[in-house]
Amino acid sequence: MSLLFKAEFLRFSRNPLNLRVLAAFSVLFCAGAIWAGVSAGAFRDRLVQRQQSWLQAVEKLQNAADSGAVQAAPEPWADLPALGGLVLSVRQFDLLNPEIRILTRSRYTDGRNSDQVYNPLLLEWGVPDFATLLVLLLPLMVVGLCYGLVQEDREQGCWRLVCAQTARPWRLVFAALTVRFIAVLAVAALASLLAFALDSGIDIRTVLVWLCLIAAFLSCWIAVSALLLLLPVSAAAAALGMLGVWLITTFGVPAALSWAANSQQPMPSRLTAIVAIRAIDAEIAGQRDTLLAAWYQQHPGVNAPADPKALPRQLTSLPANLELDRRVRSLQRQFDAVRQAQFELMRRYAFLSPALAVLLNADQLAGIDATRYAAFVDAVNRFEDQWRDYFVPRLMGGGKLTADDYRAMPAFDPGALASGGENSLGIVIKLLTTAFAGLLLAAGLRKYLSRP
Repeated sequence: MSLLFKAEFLRFSRNPLNLRVLAAFSVLFCAGAIWAGVSAGAFRDRLVQRQQSWLQAVEKLQNAADSGAVQAAPEPWADLPALGGLVLSVRQFDLLNPEIRILTRSRYTDGRNSDQVYNPLLLEWGVPDFATLLVLLLPLMVVGLCYGLVQEDREQGCWRLVCAQTARPWRLVFAALTVRFIAVLAVAALASLLAFALDSGIDIRTVLVWLCLIAAFLSCWIAVSALLLLLPVSAAAAALGMLGVWLITTFGVPAALSWAANSQQPMPSRLTAIVAIRAIDAEIAGQRDTLLAAWYQQHPGVNAPADPKALPRQLTSLPANLELDRRVRSLQRQFDAVRQAQFELMRRYAFLSPALAVLLNADQLAGIDATRYAAFVDAVNRFEDQWRDYFVPRLMGGGKLTADDYRAMPAFDPGALASGGENSLGIVIKLLTTAFAGLLLAAGLRKYLSRP
């Protein structure tokens, strides 16, 4: 068997077409890896710079408080910490909102934000995530390297000679597929290592899990190739069959699962939510004075001013903002809850589409999956309540904030935000089981190898 592997390796490496395919895809993967690594590094640097700016701002507030200057409540940022697989799904962090600013006014109705202005067309057709690039192109790489592996010899009339020289022709096919599996895996692994190496937040465990996912993903496609190569069809028919499987599993099955998830857990109407928020905002705007008086009644320890109208507008609107957030928060939370439910359903049946399974796990390794993001939003809401409970009474009482007040203010701690669904090892096992089932089916087609 070792002689077969050696012979197939020489046959593979001495074919210039195979080398060109490897070189072309290597350039694409390395370019995507460099972009992903640089983007991930820029994202982490931005978080570090914001943290440094926040510490400097707090220090200035403390110094100003010591000098007796007029102070206001600071506005901290609550950031979703990225995990070791950030390079796999950088664009997801740009698509969602992993950086939320804590304000005294409502963040749901305030149009003043620091989000970047982007071109929607460029966001849709821009550079794909590194994980997306791999799951889209690796199957095509397998198709290109396995094209005509058996059928060309049949069409040229020399397959009879191959069968006459070995009692088990399937070993020859197995050796050829193994060589191609190792070659494709090596290219994907090197590109992945390059991407992770450019990210300052590299995590060895994440790297190993990702390489296992890629190996299991490639195993499925090698099994598909083996199944179609052993059929008594032409090389073109086998290639079309592999492309058909690629289209169905990469685009058809995810679209069907998305439709099923949306049918079972339909996403609420954003237009309806906007109309409801505007109605709540208009209702609360007419109750501003009543809410202000009620707030002072609920906080007898805070000295109420003799003339509430003499307060600054920012303070008179604080109770109204708190009531607005309390009522709007449930409307906003339902979107994250539905997205989480859809994610769990699609993850449960993701083994039907190896590409979808890998992408969902890439989001989990990056720390941007729906379950973790929903937990992040809940943590931000809890921190926002703590922050307001700490600062609003001090501001409404009209007292000056001291340096000790700033030192004792609450800080956002995301803690251990859990990712949803089964772990990546479970997906690897399912993919390997699918690949093994495909190889068993291919083994049942060995009888067709001896046919001319």
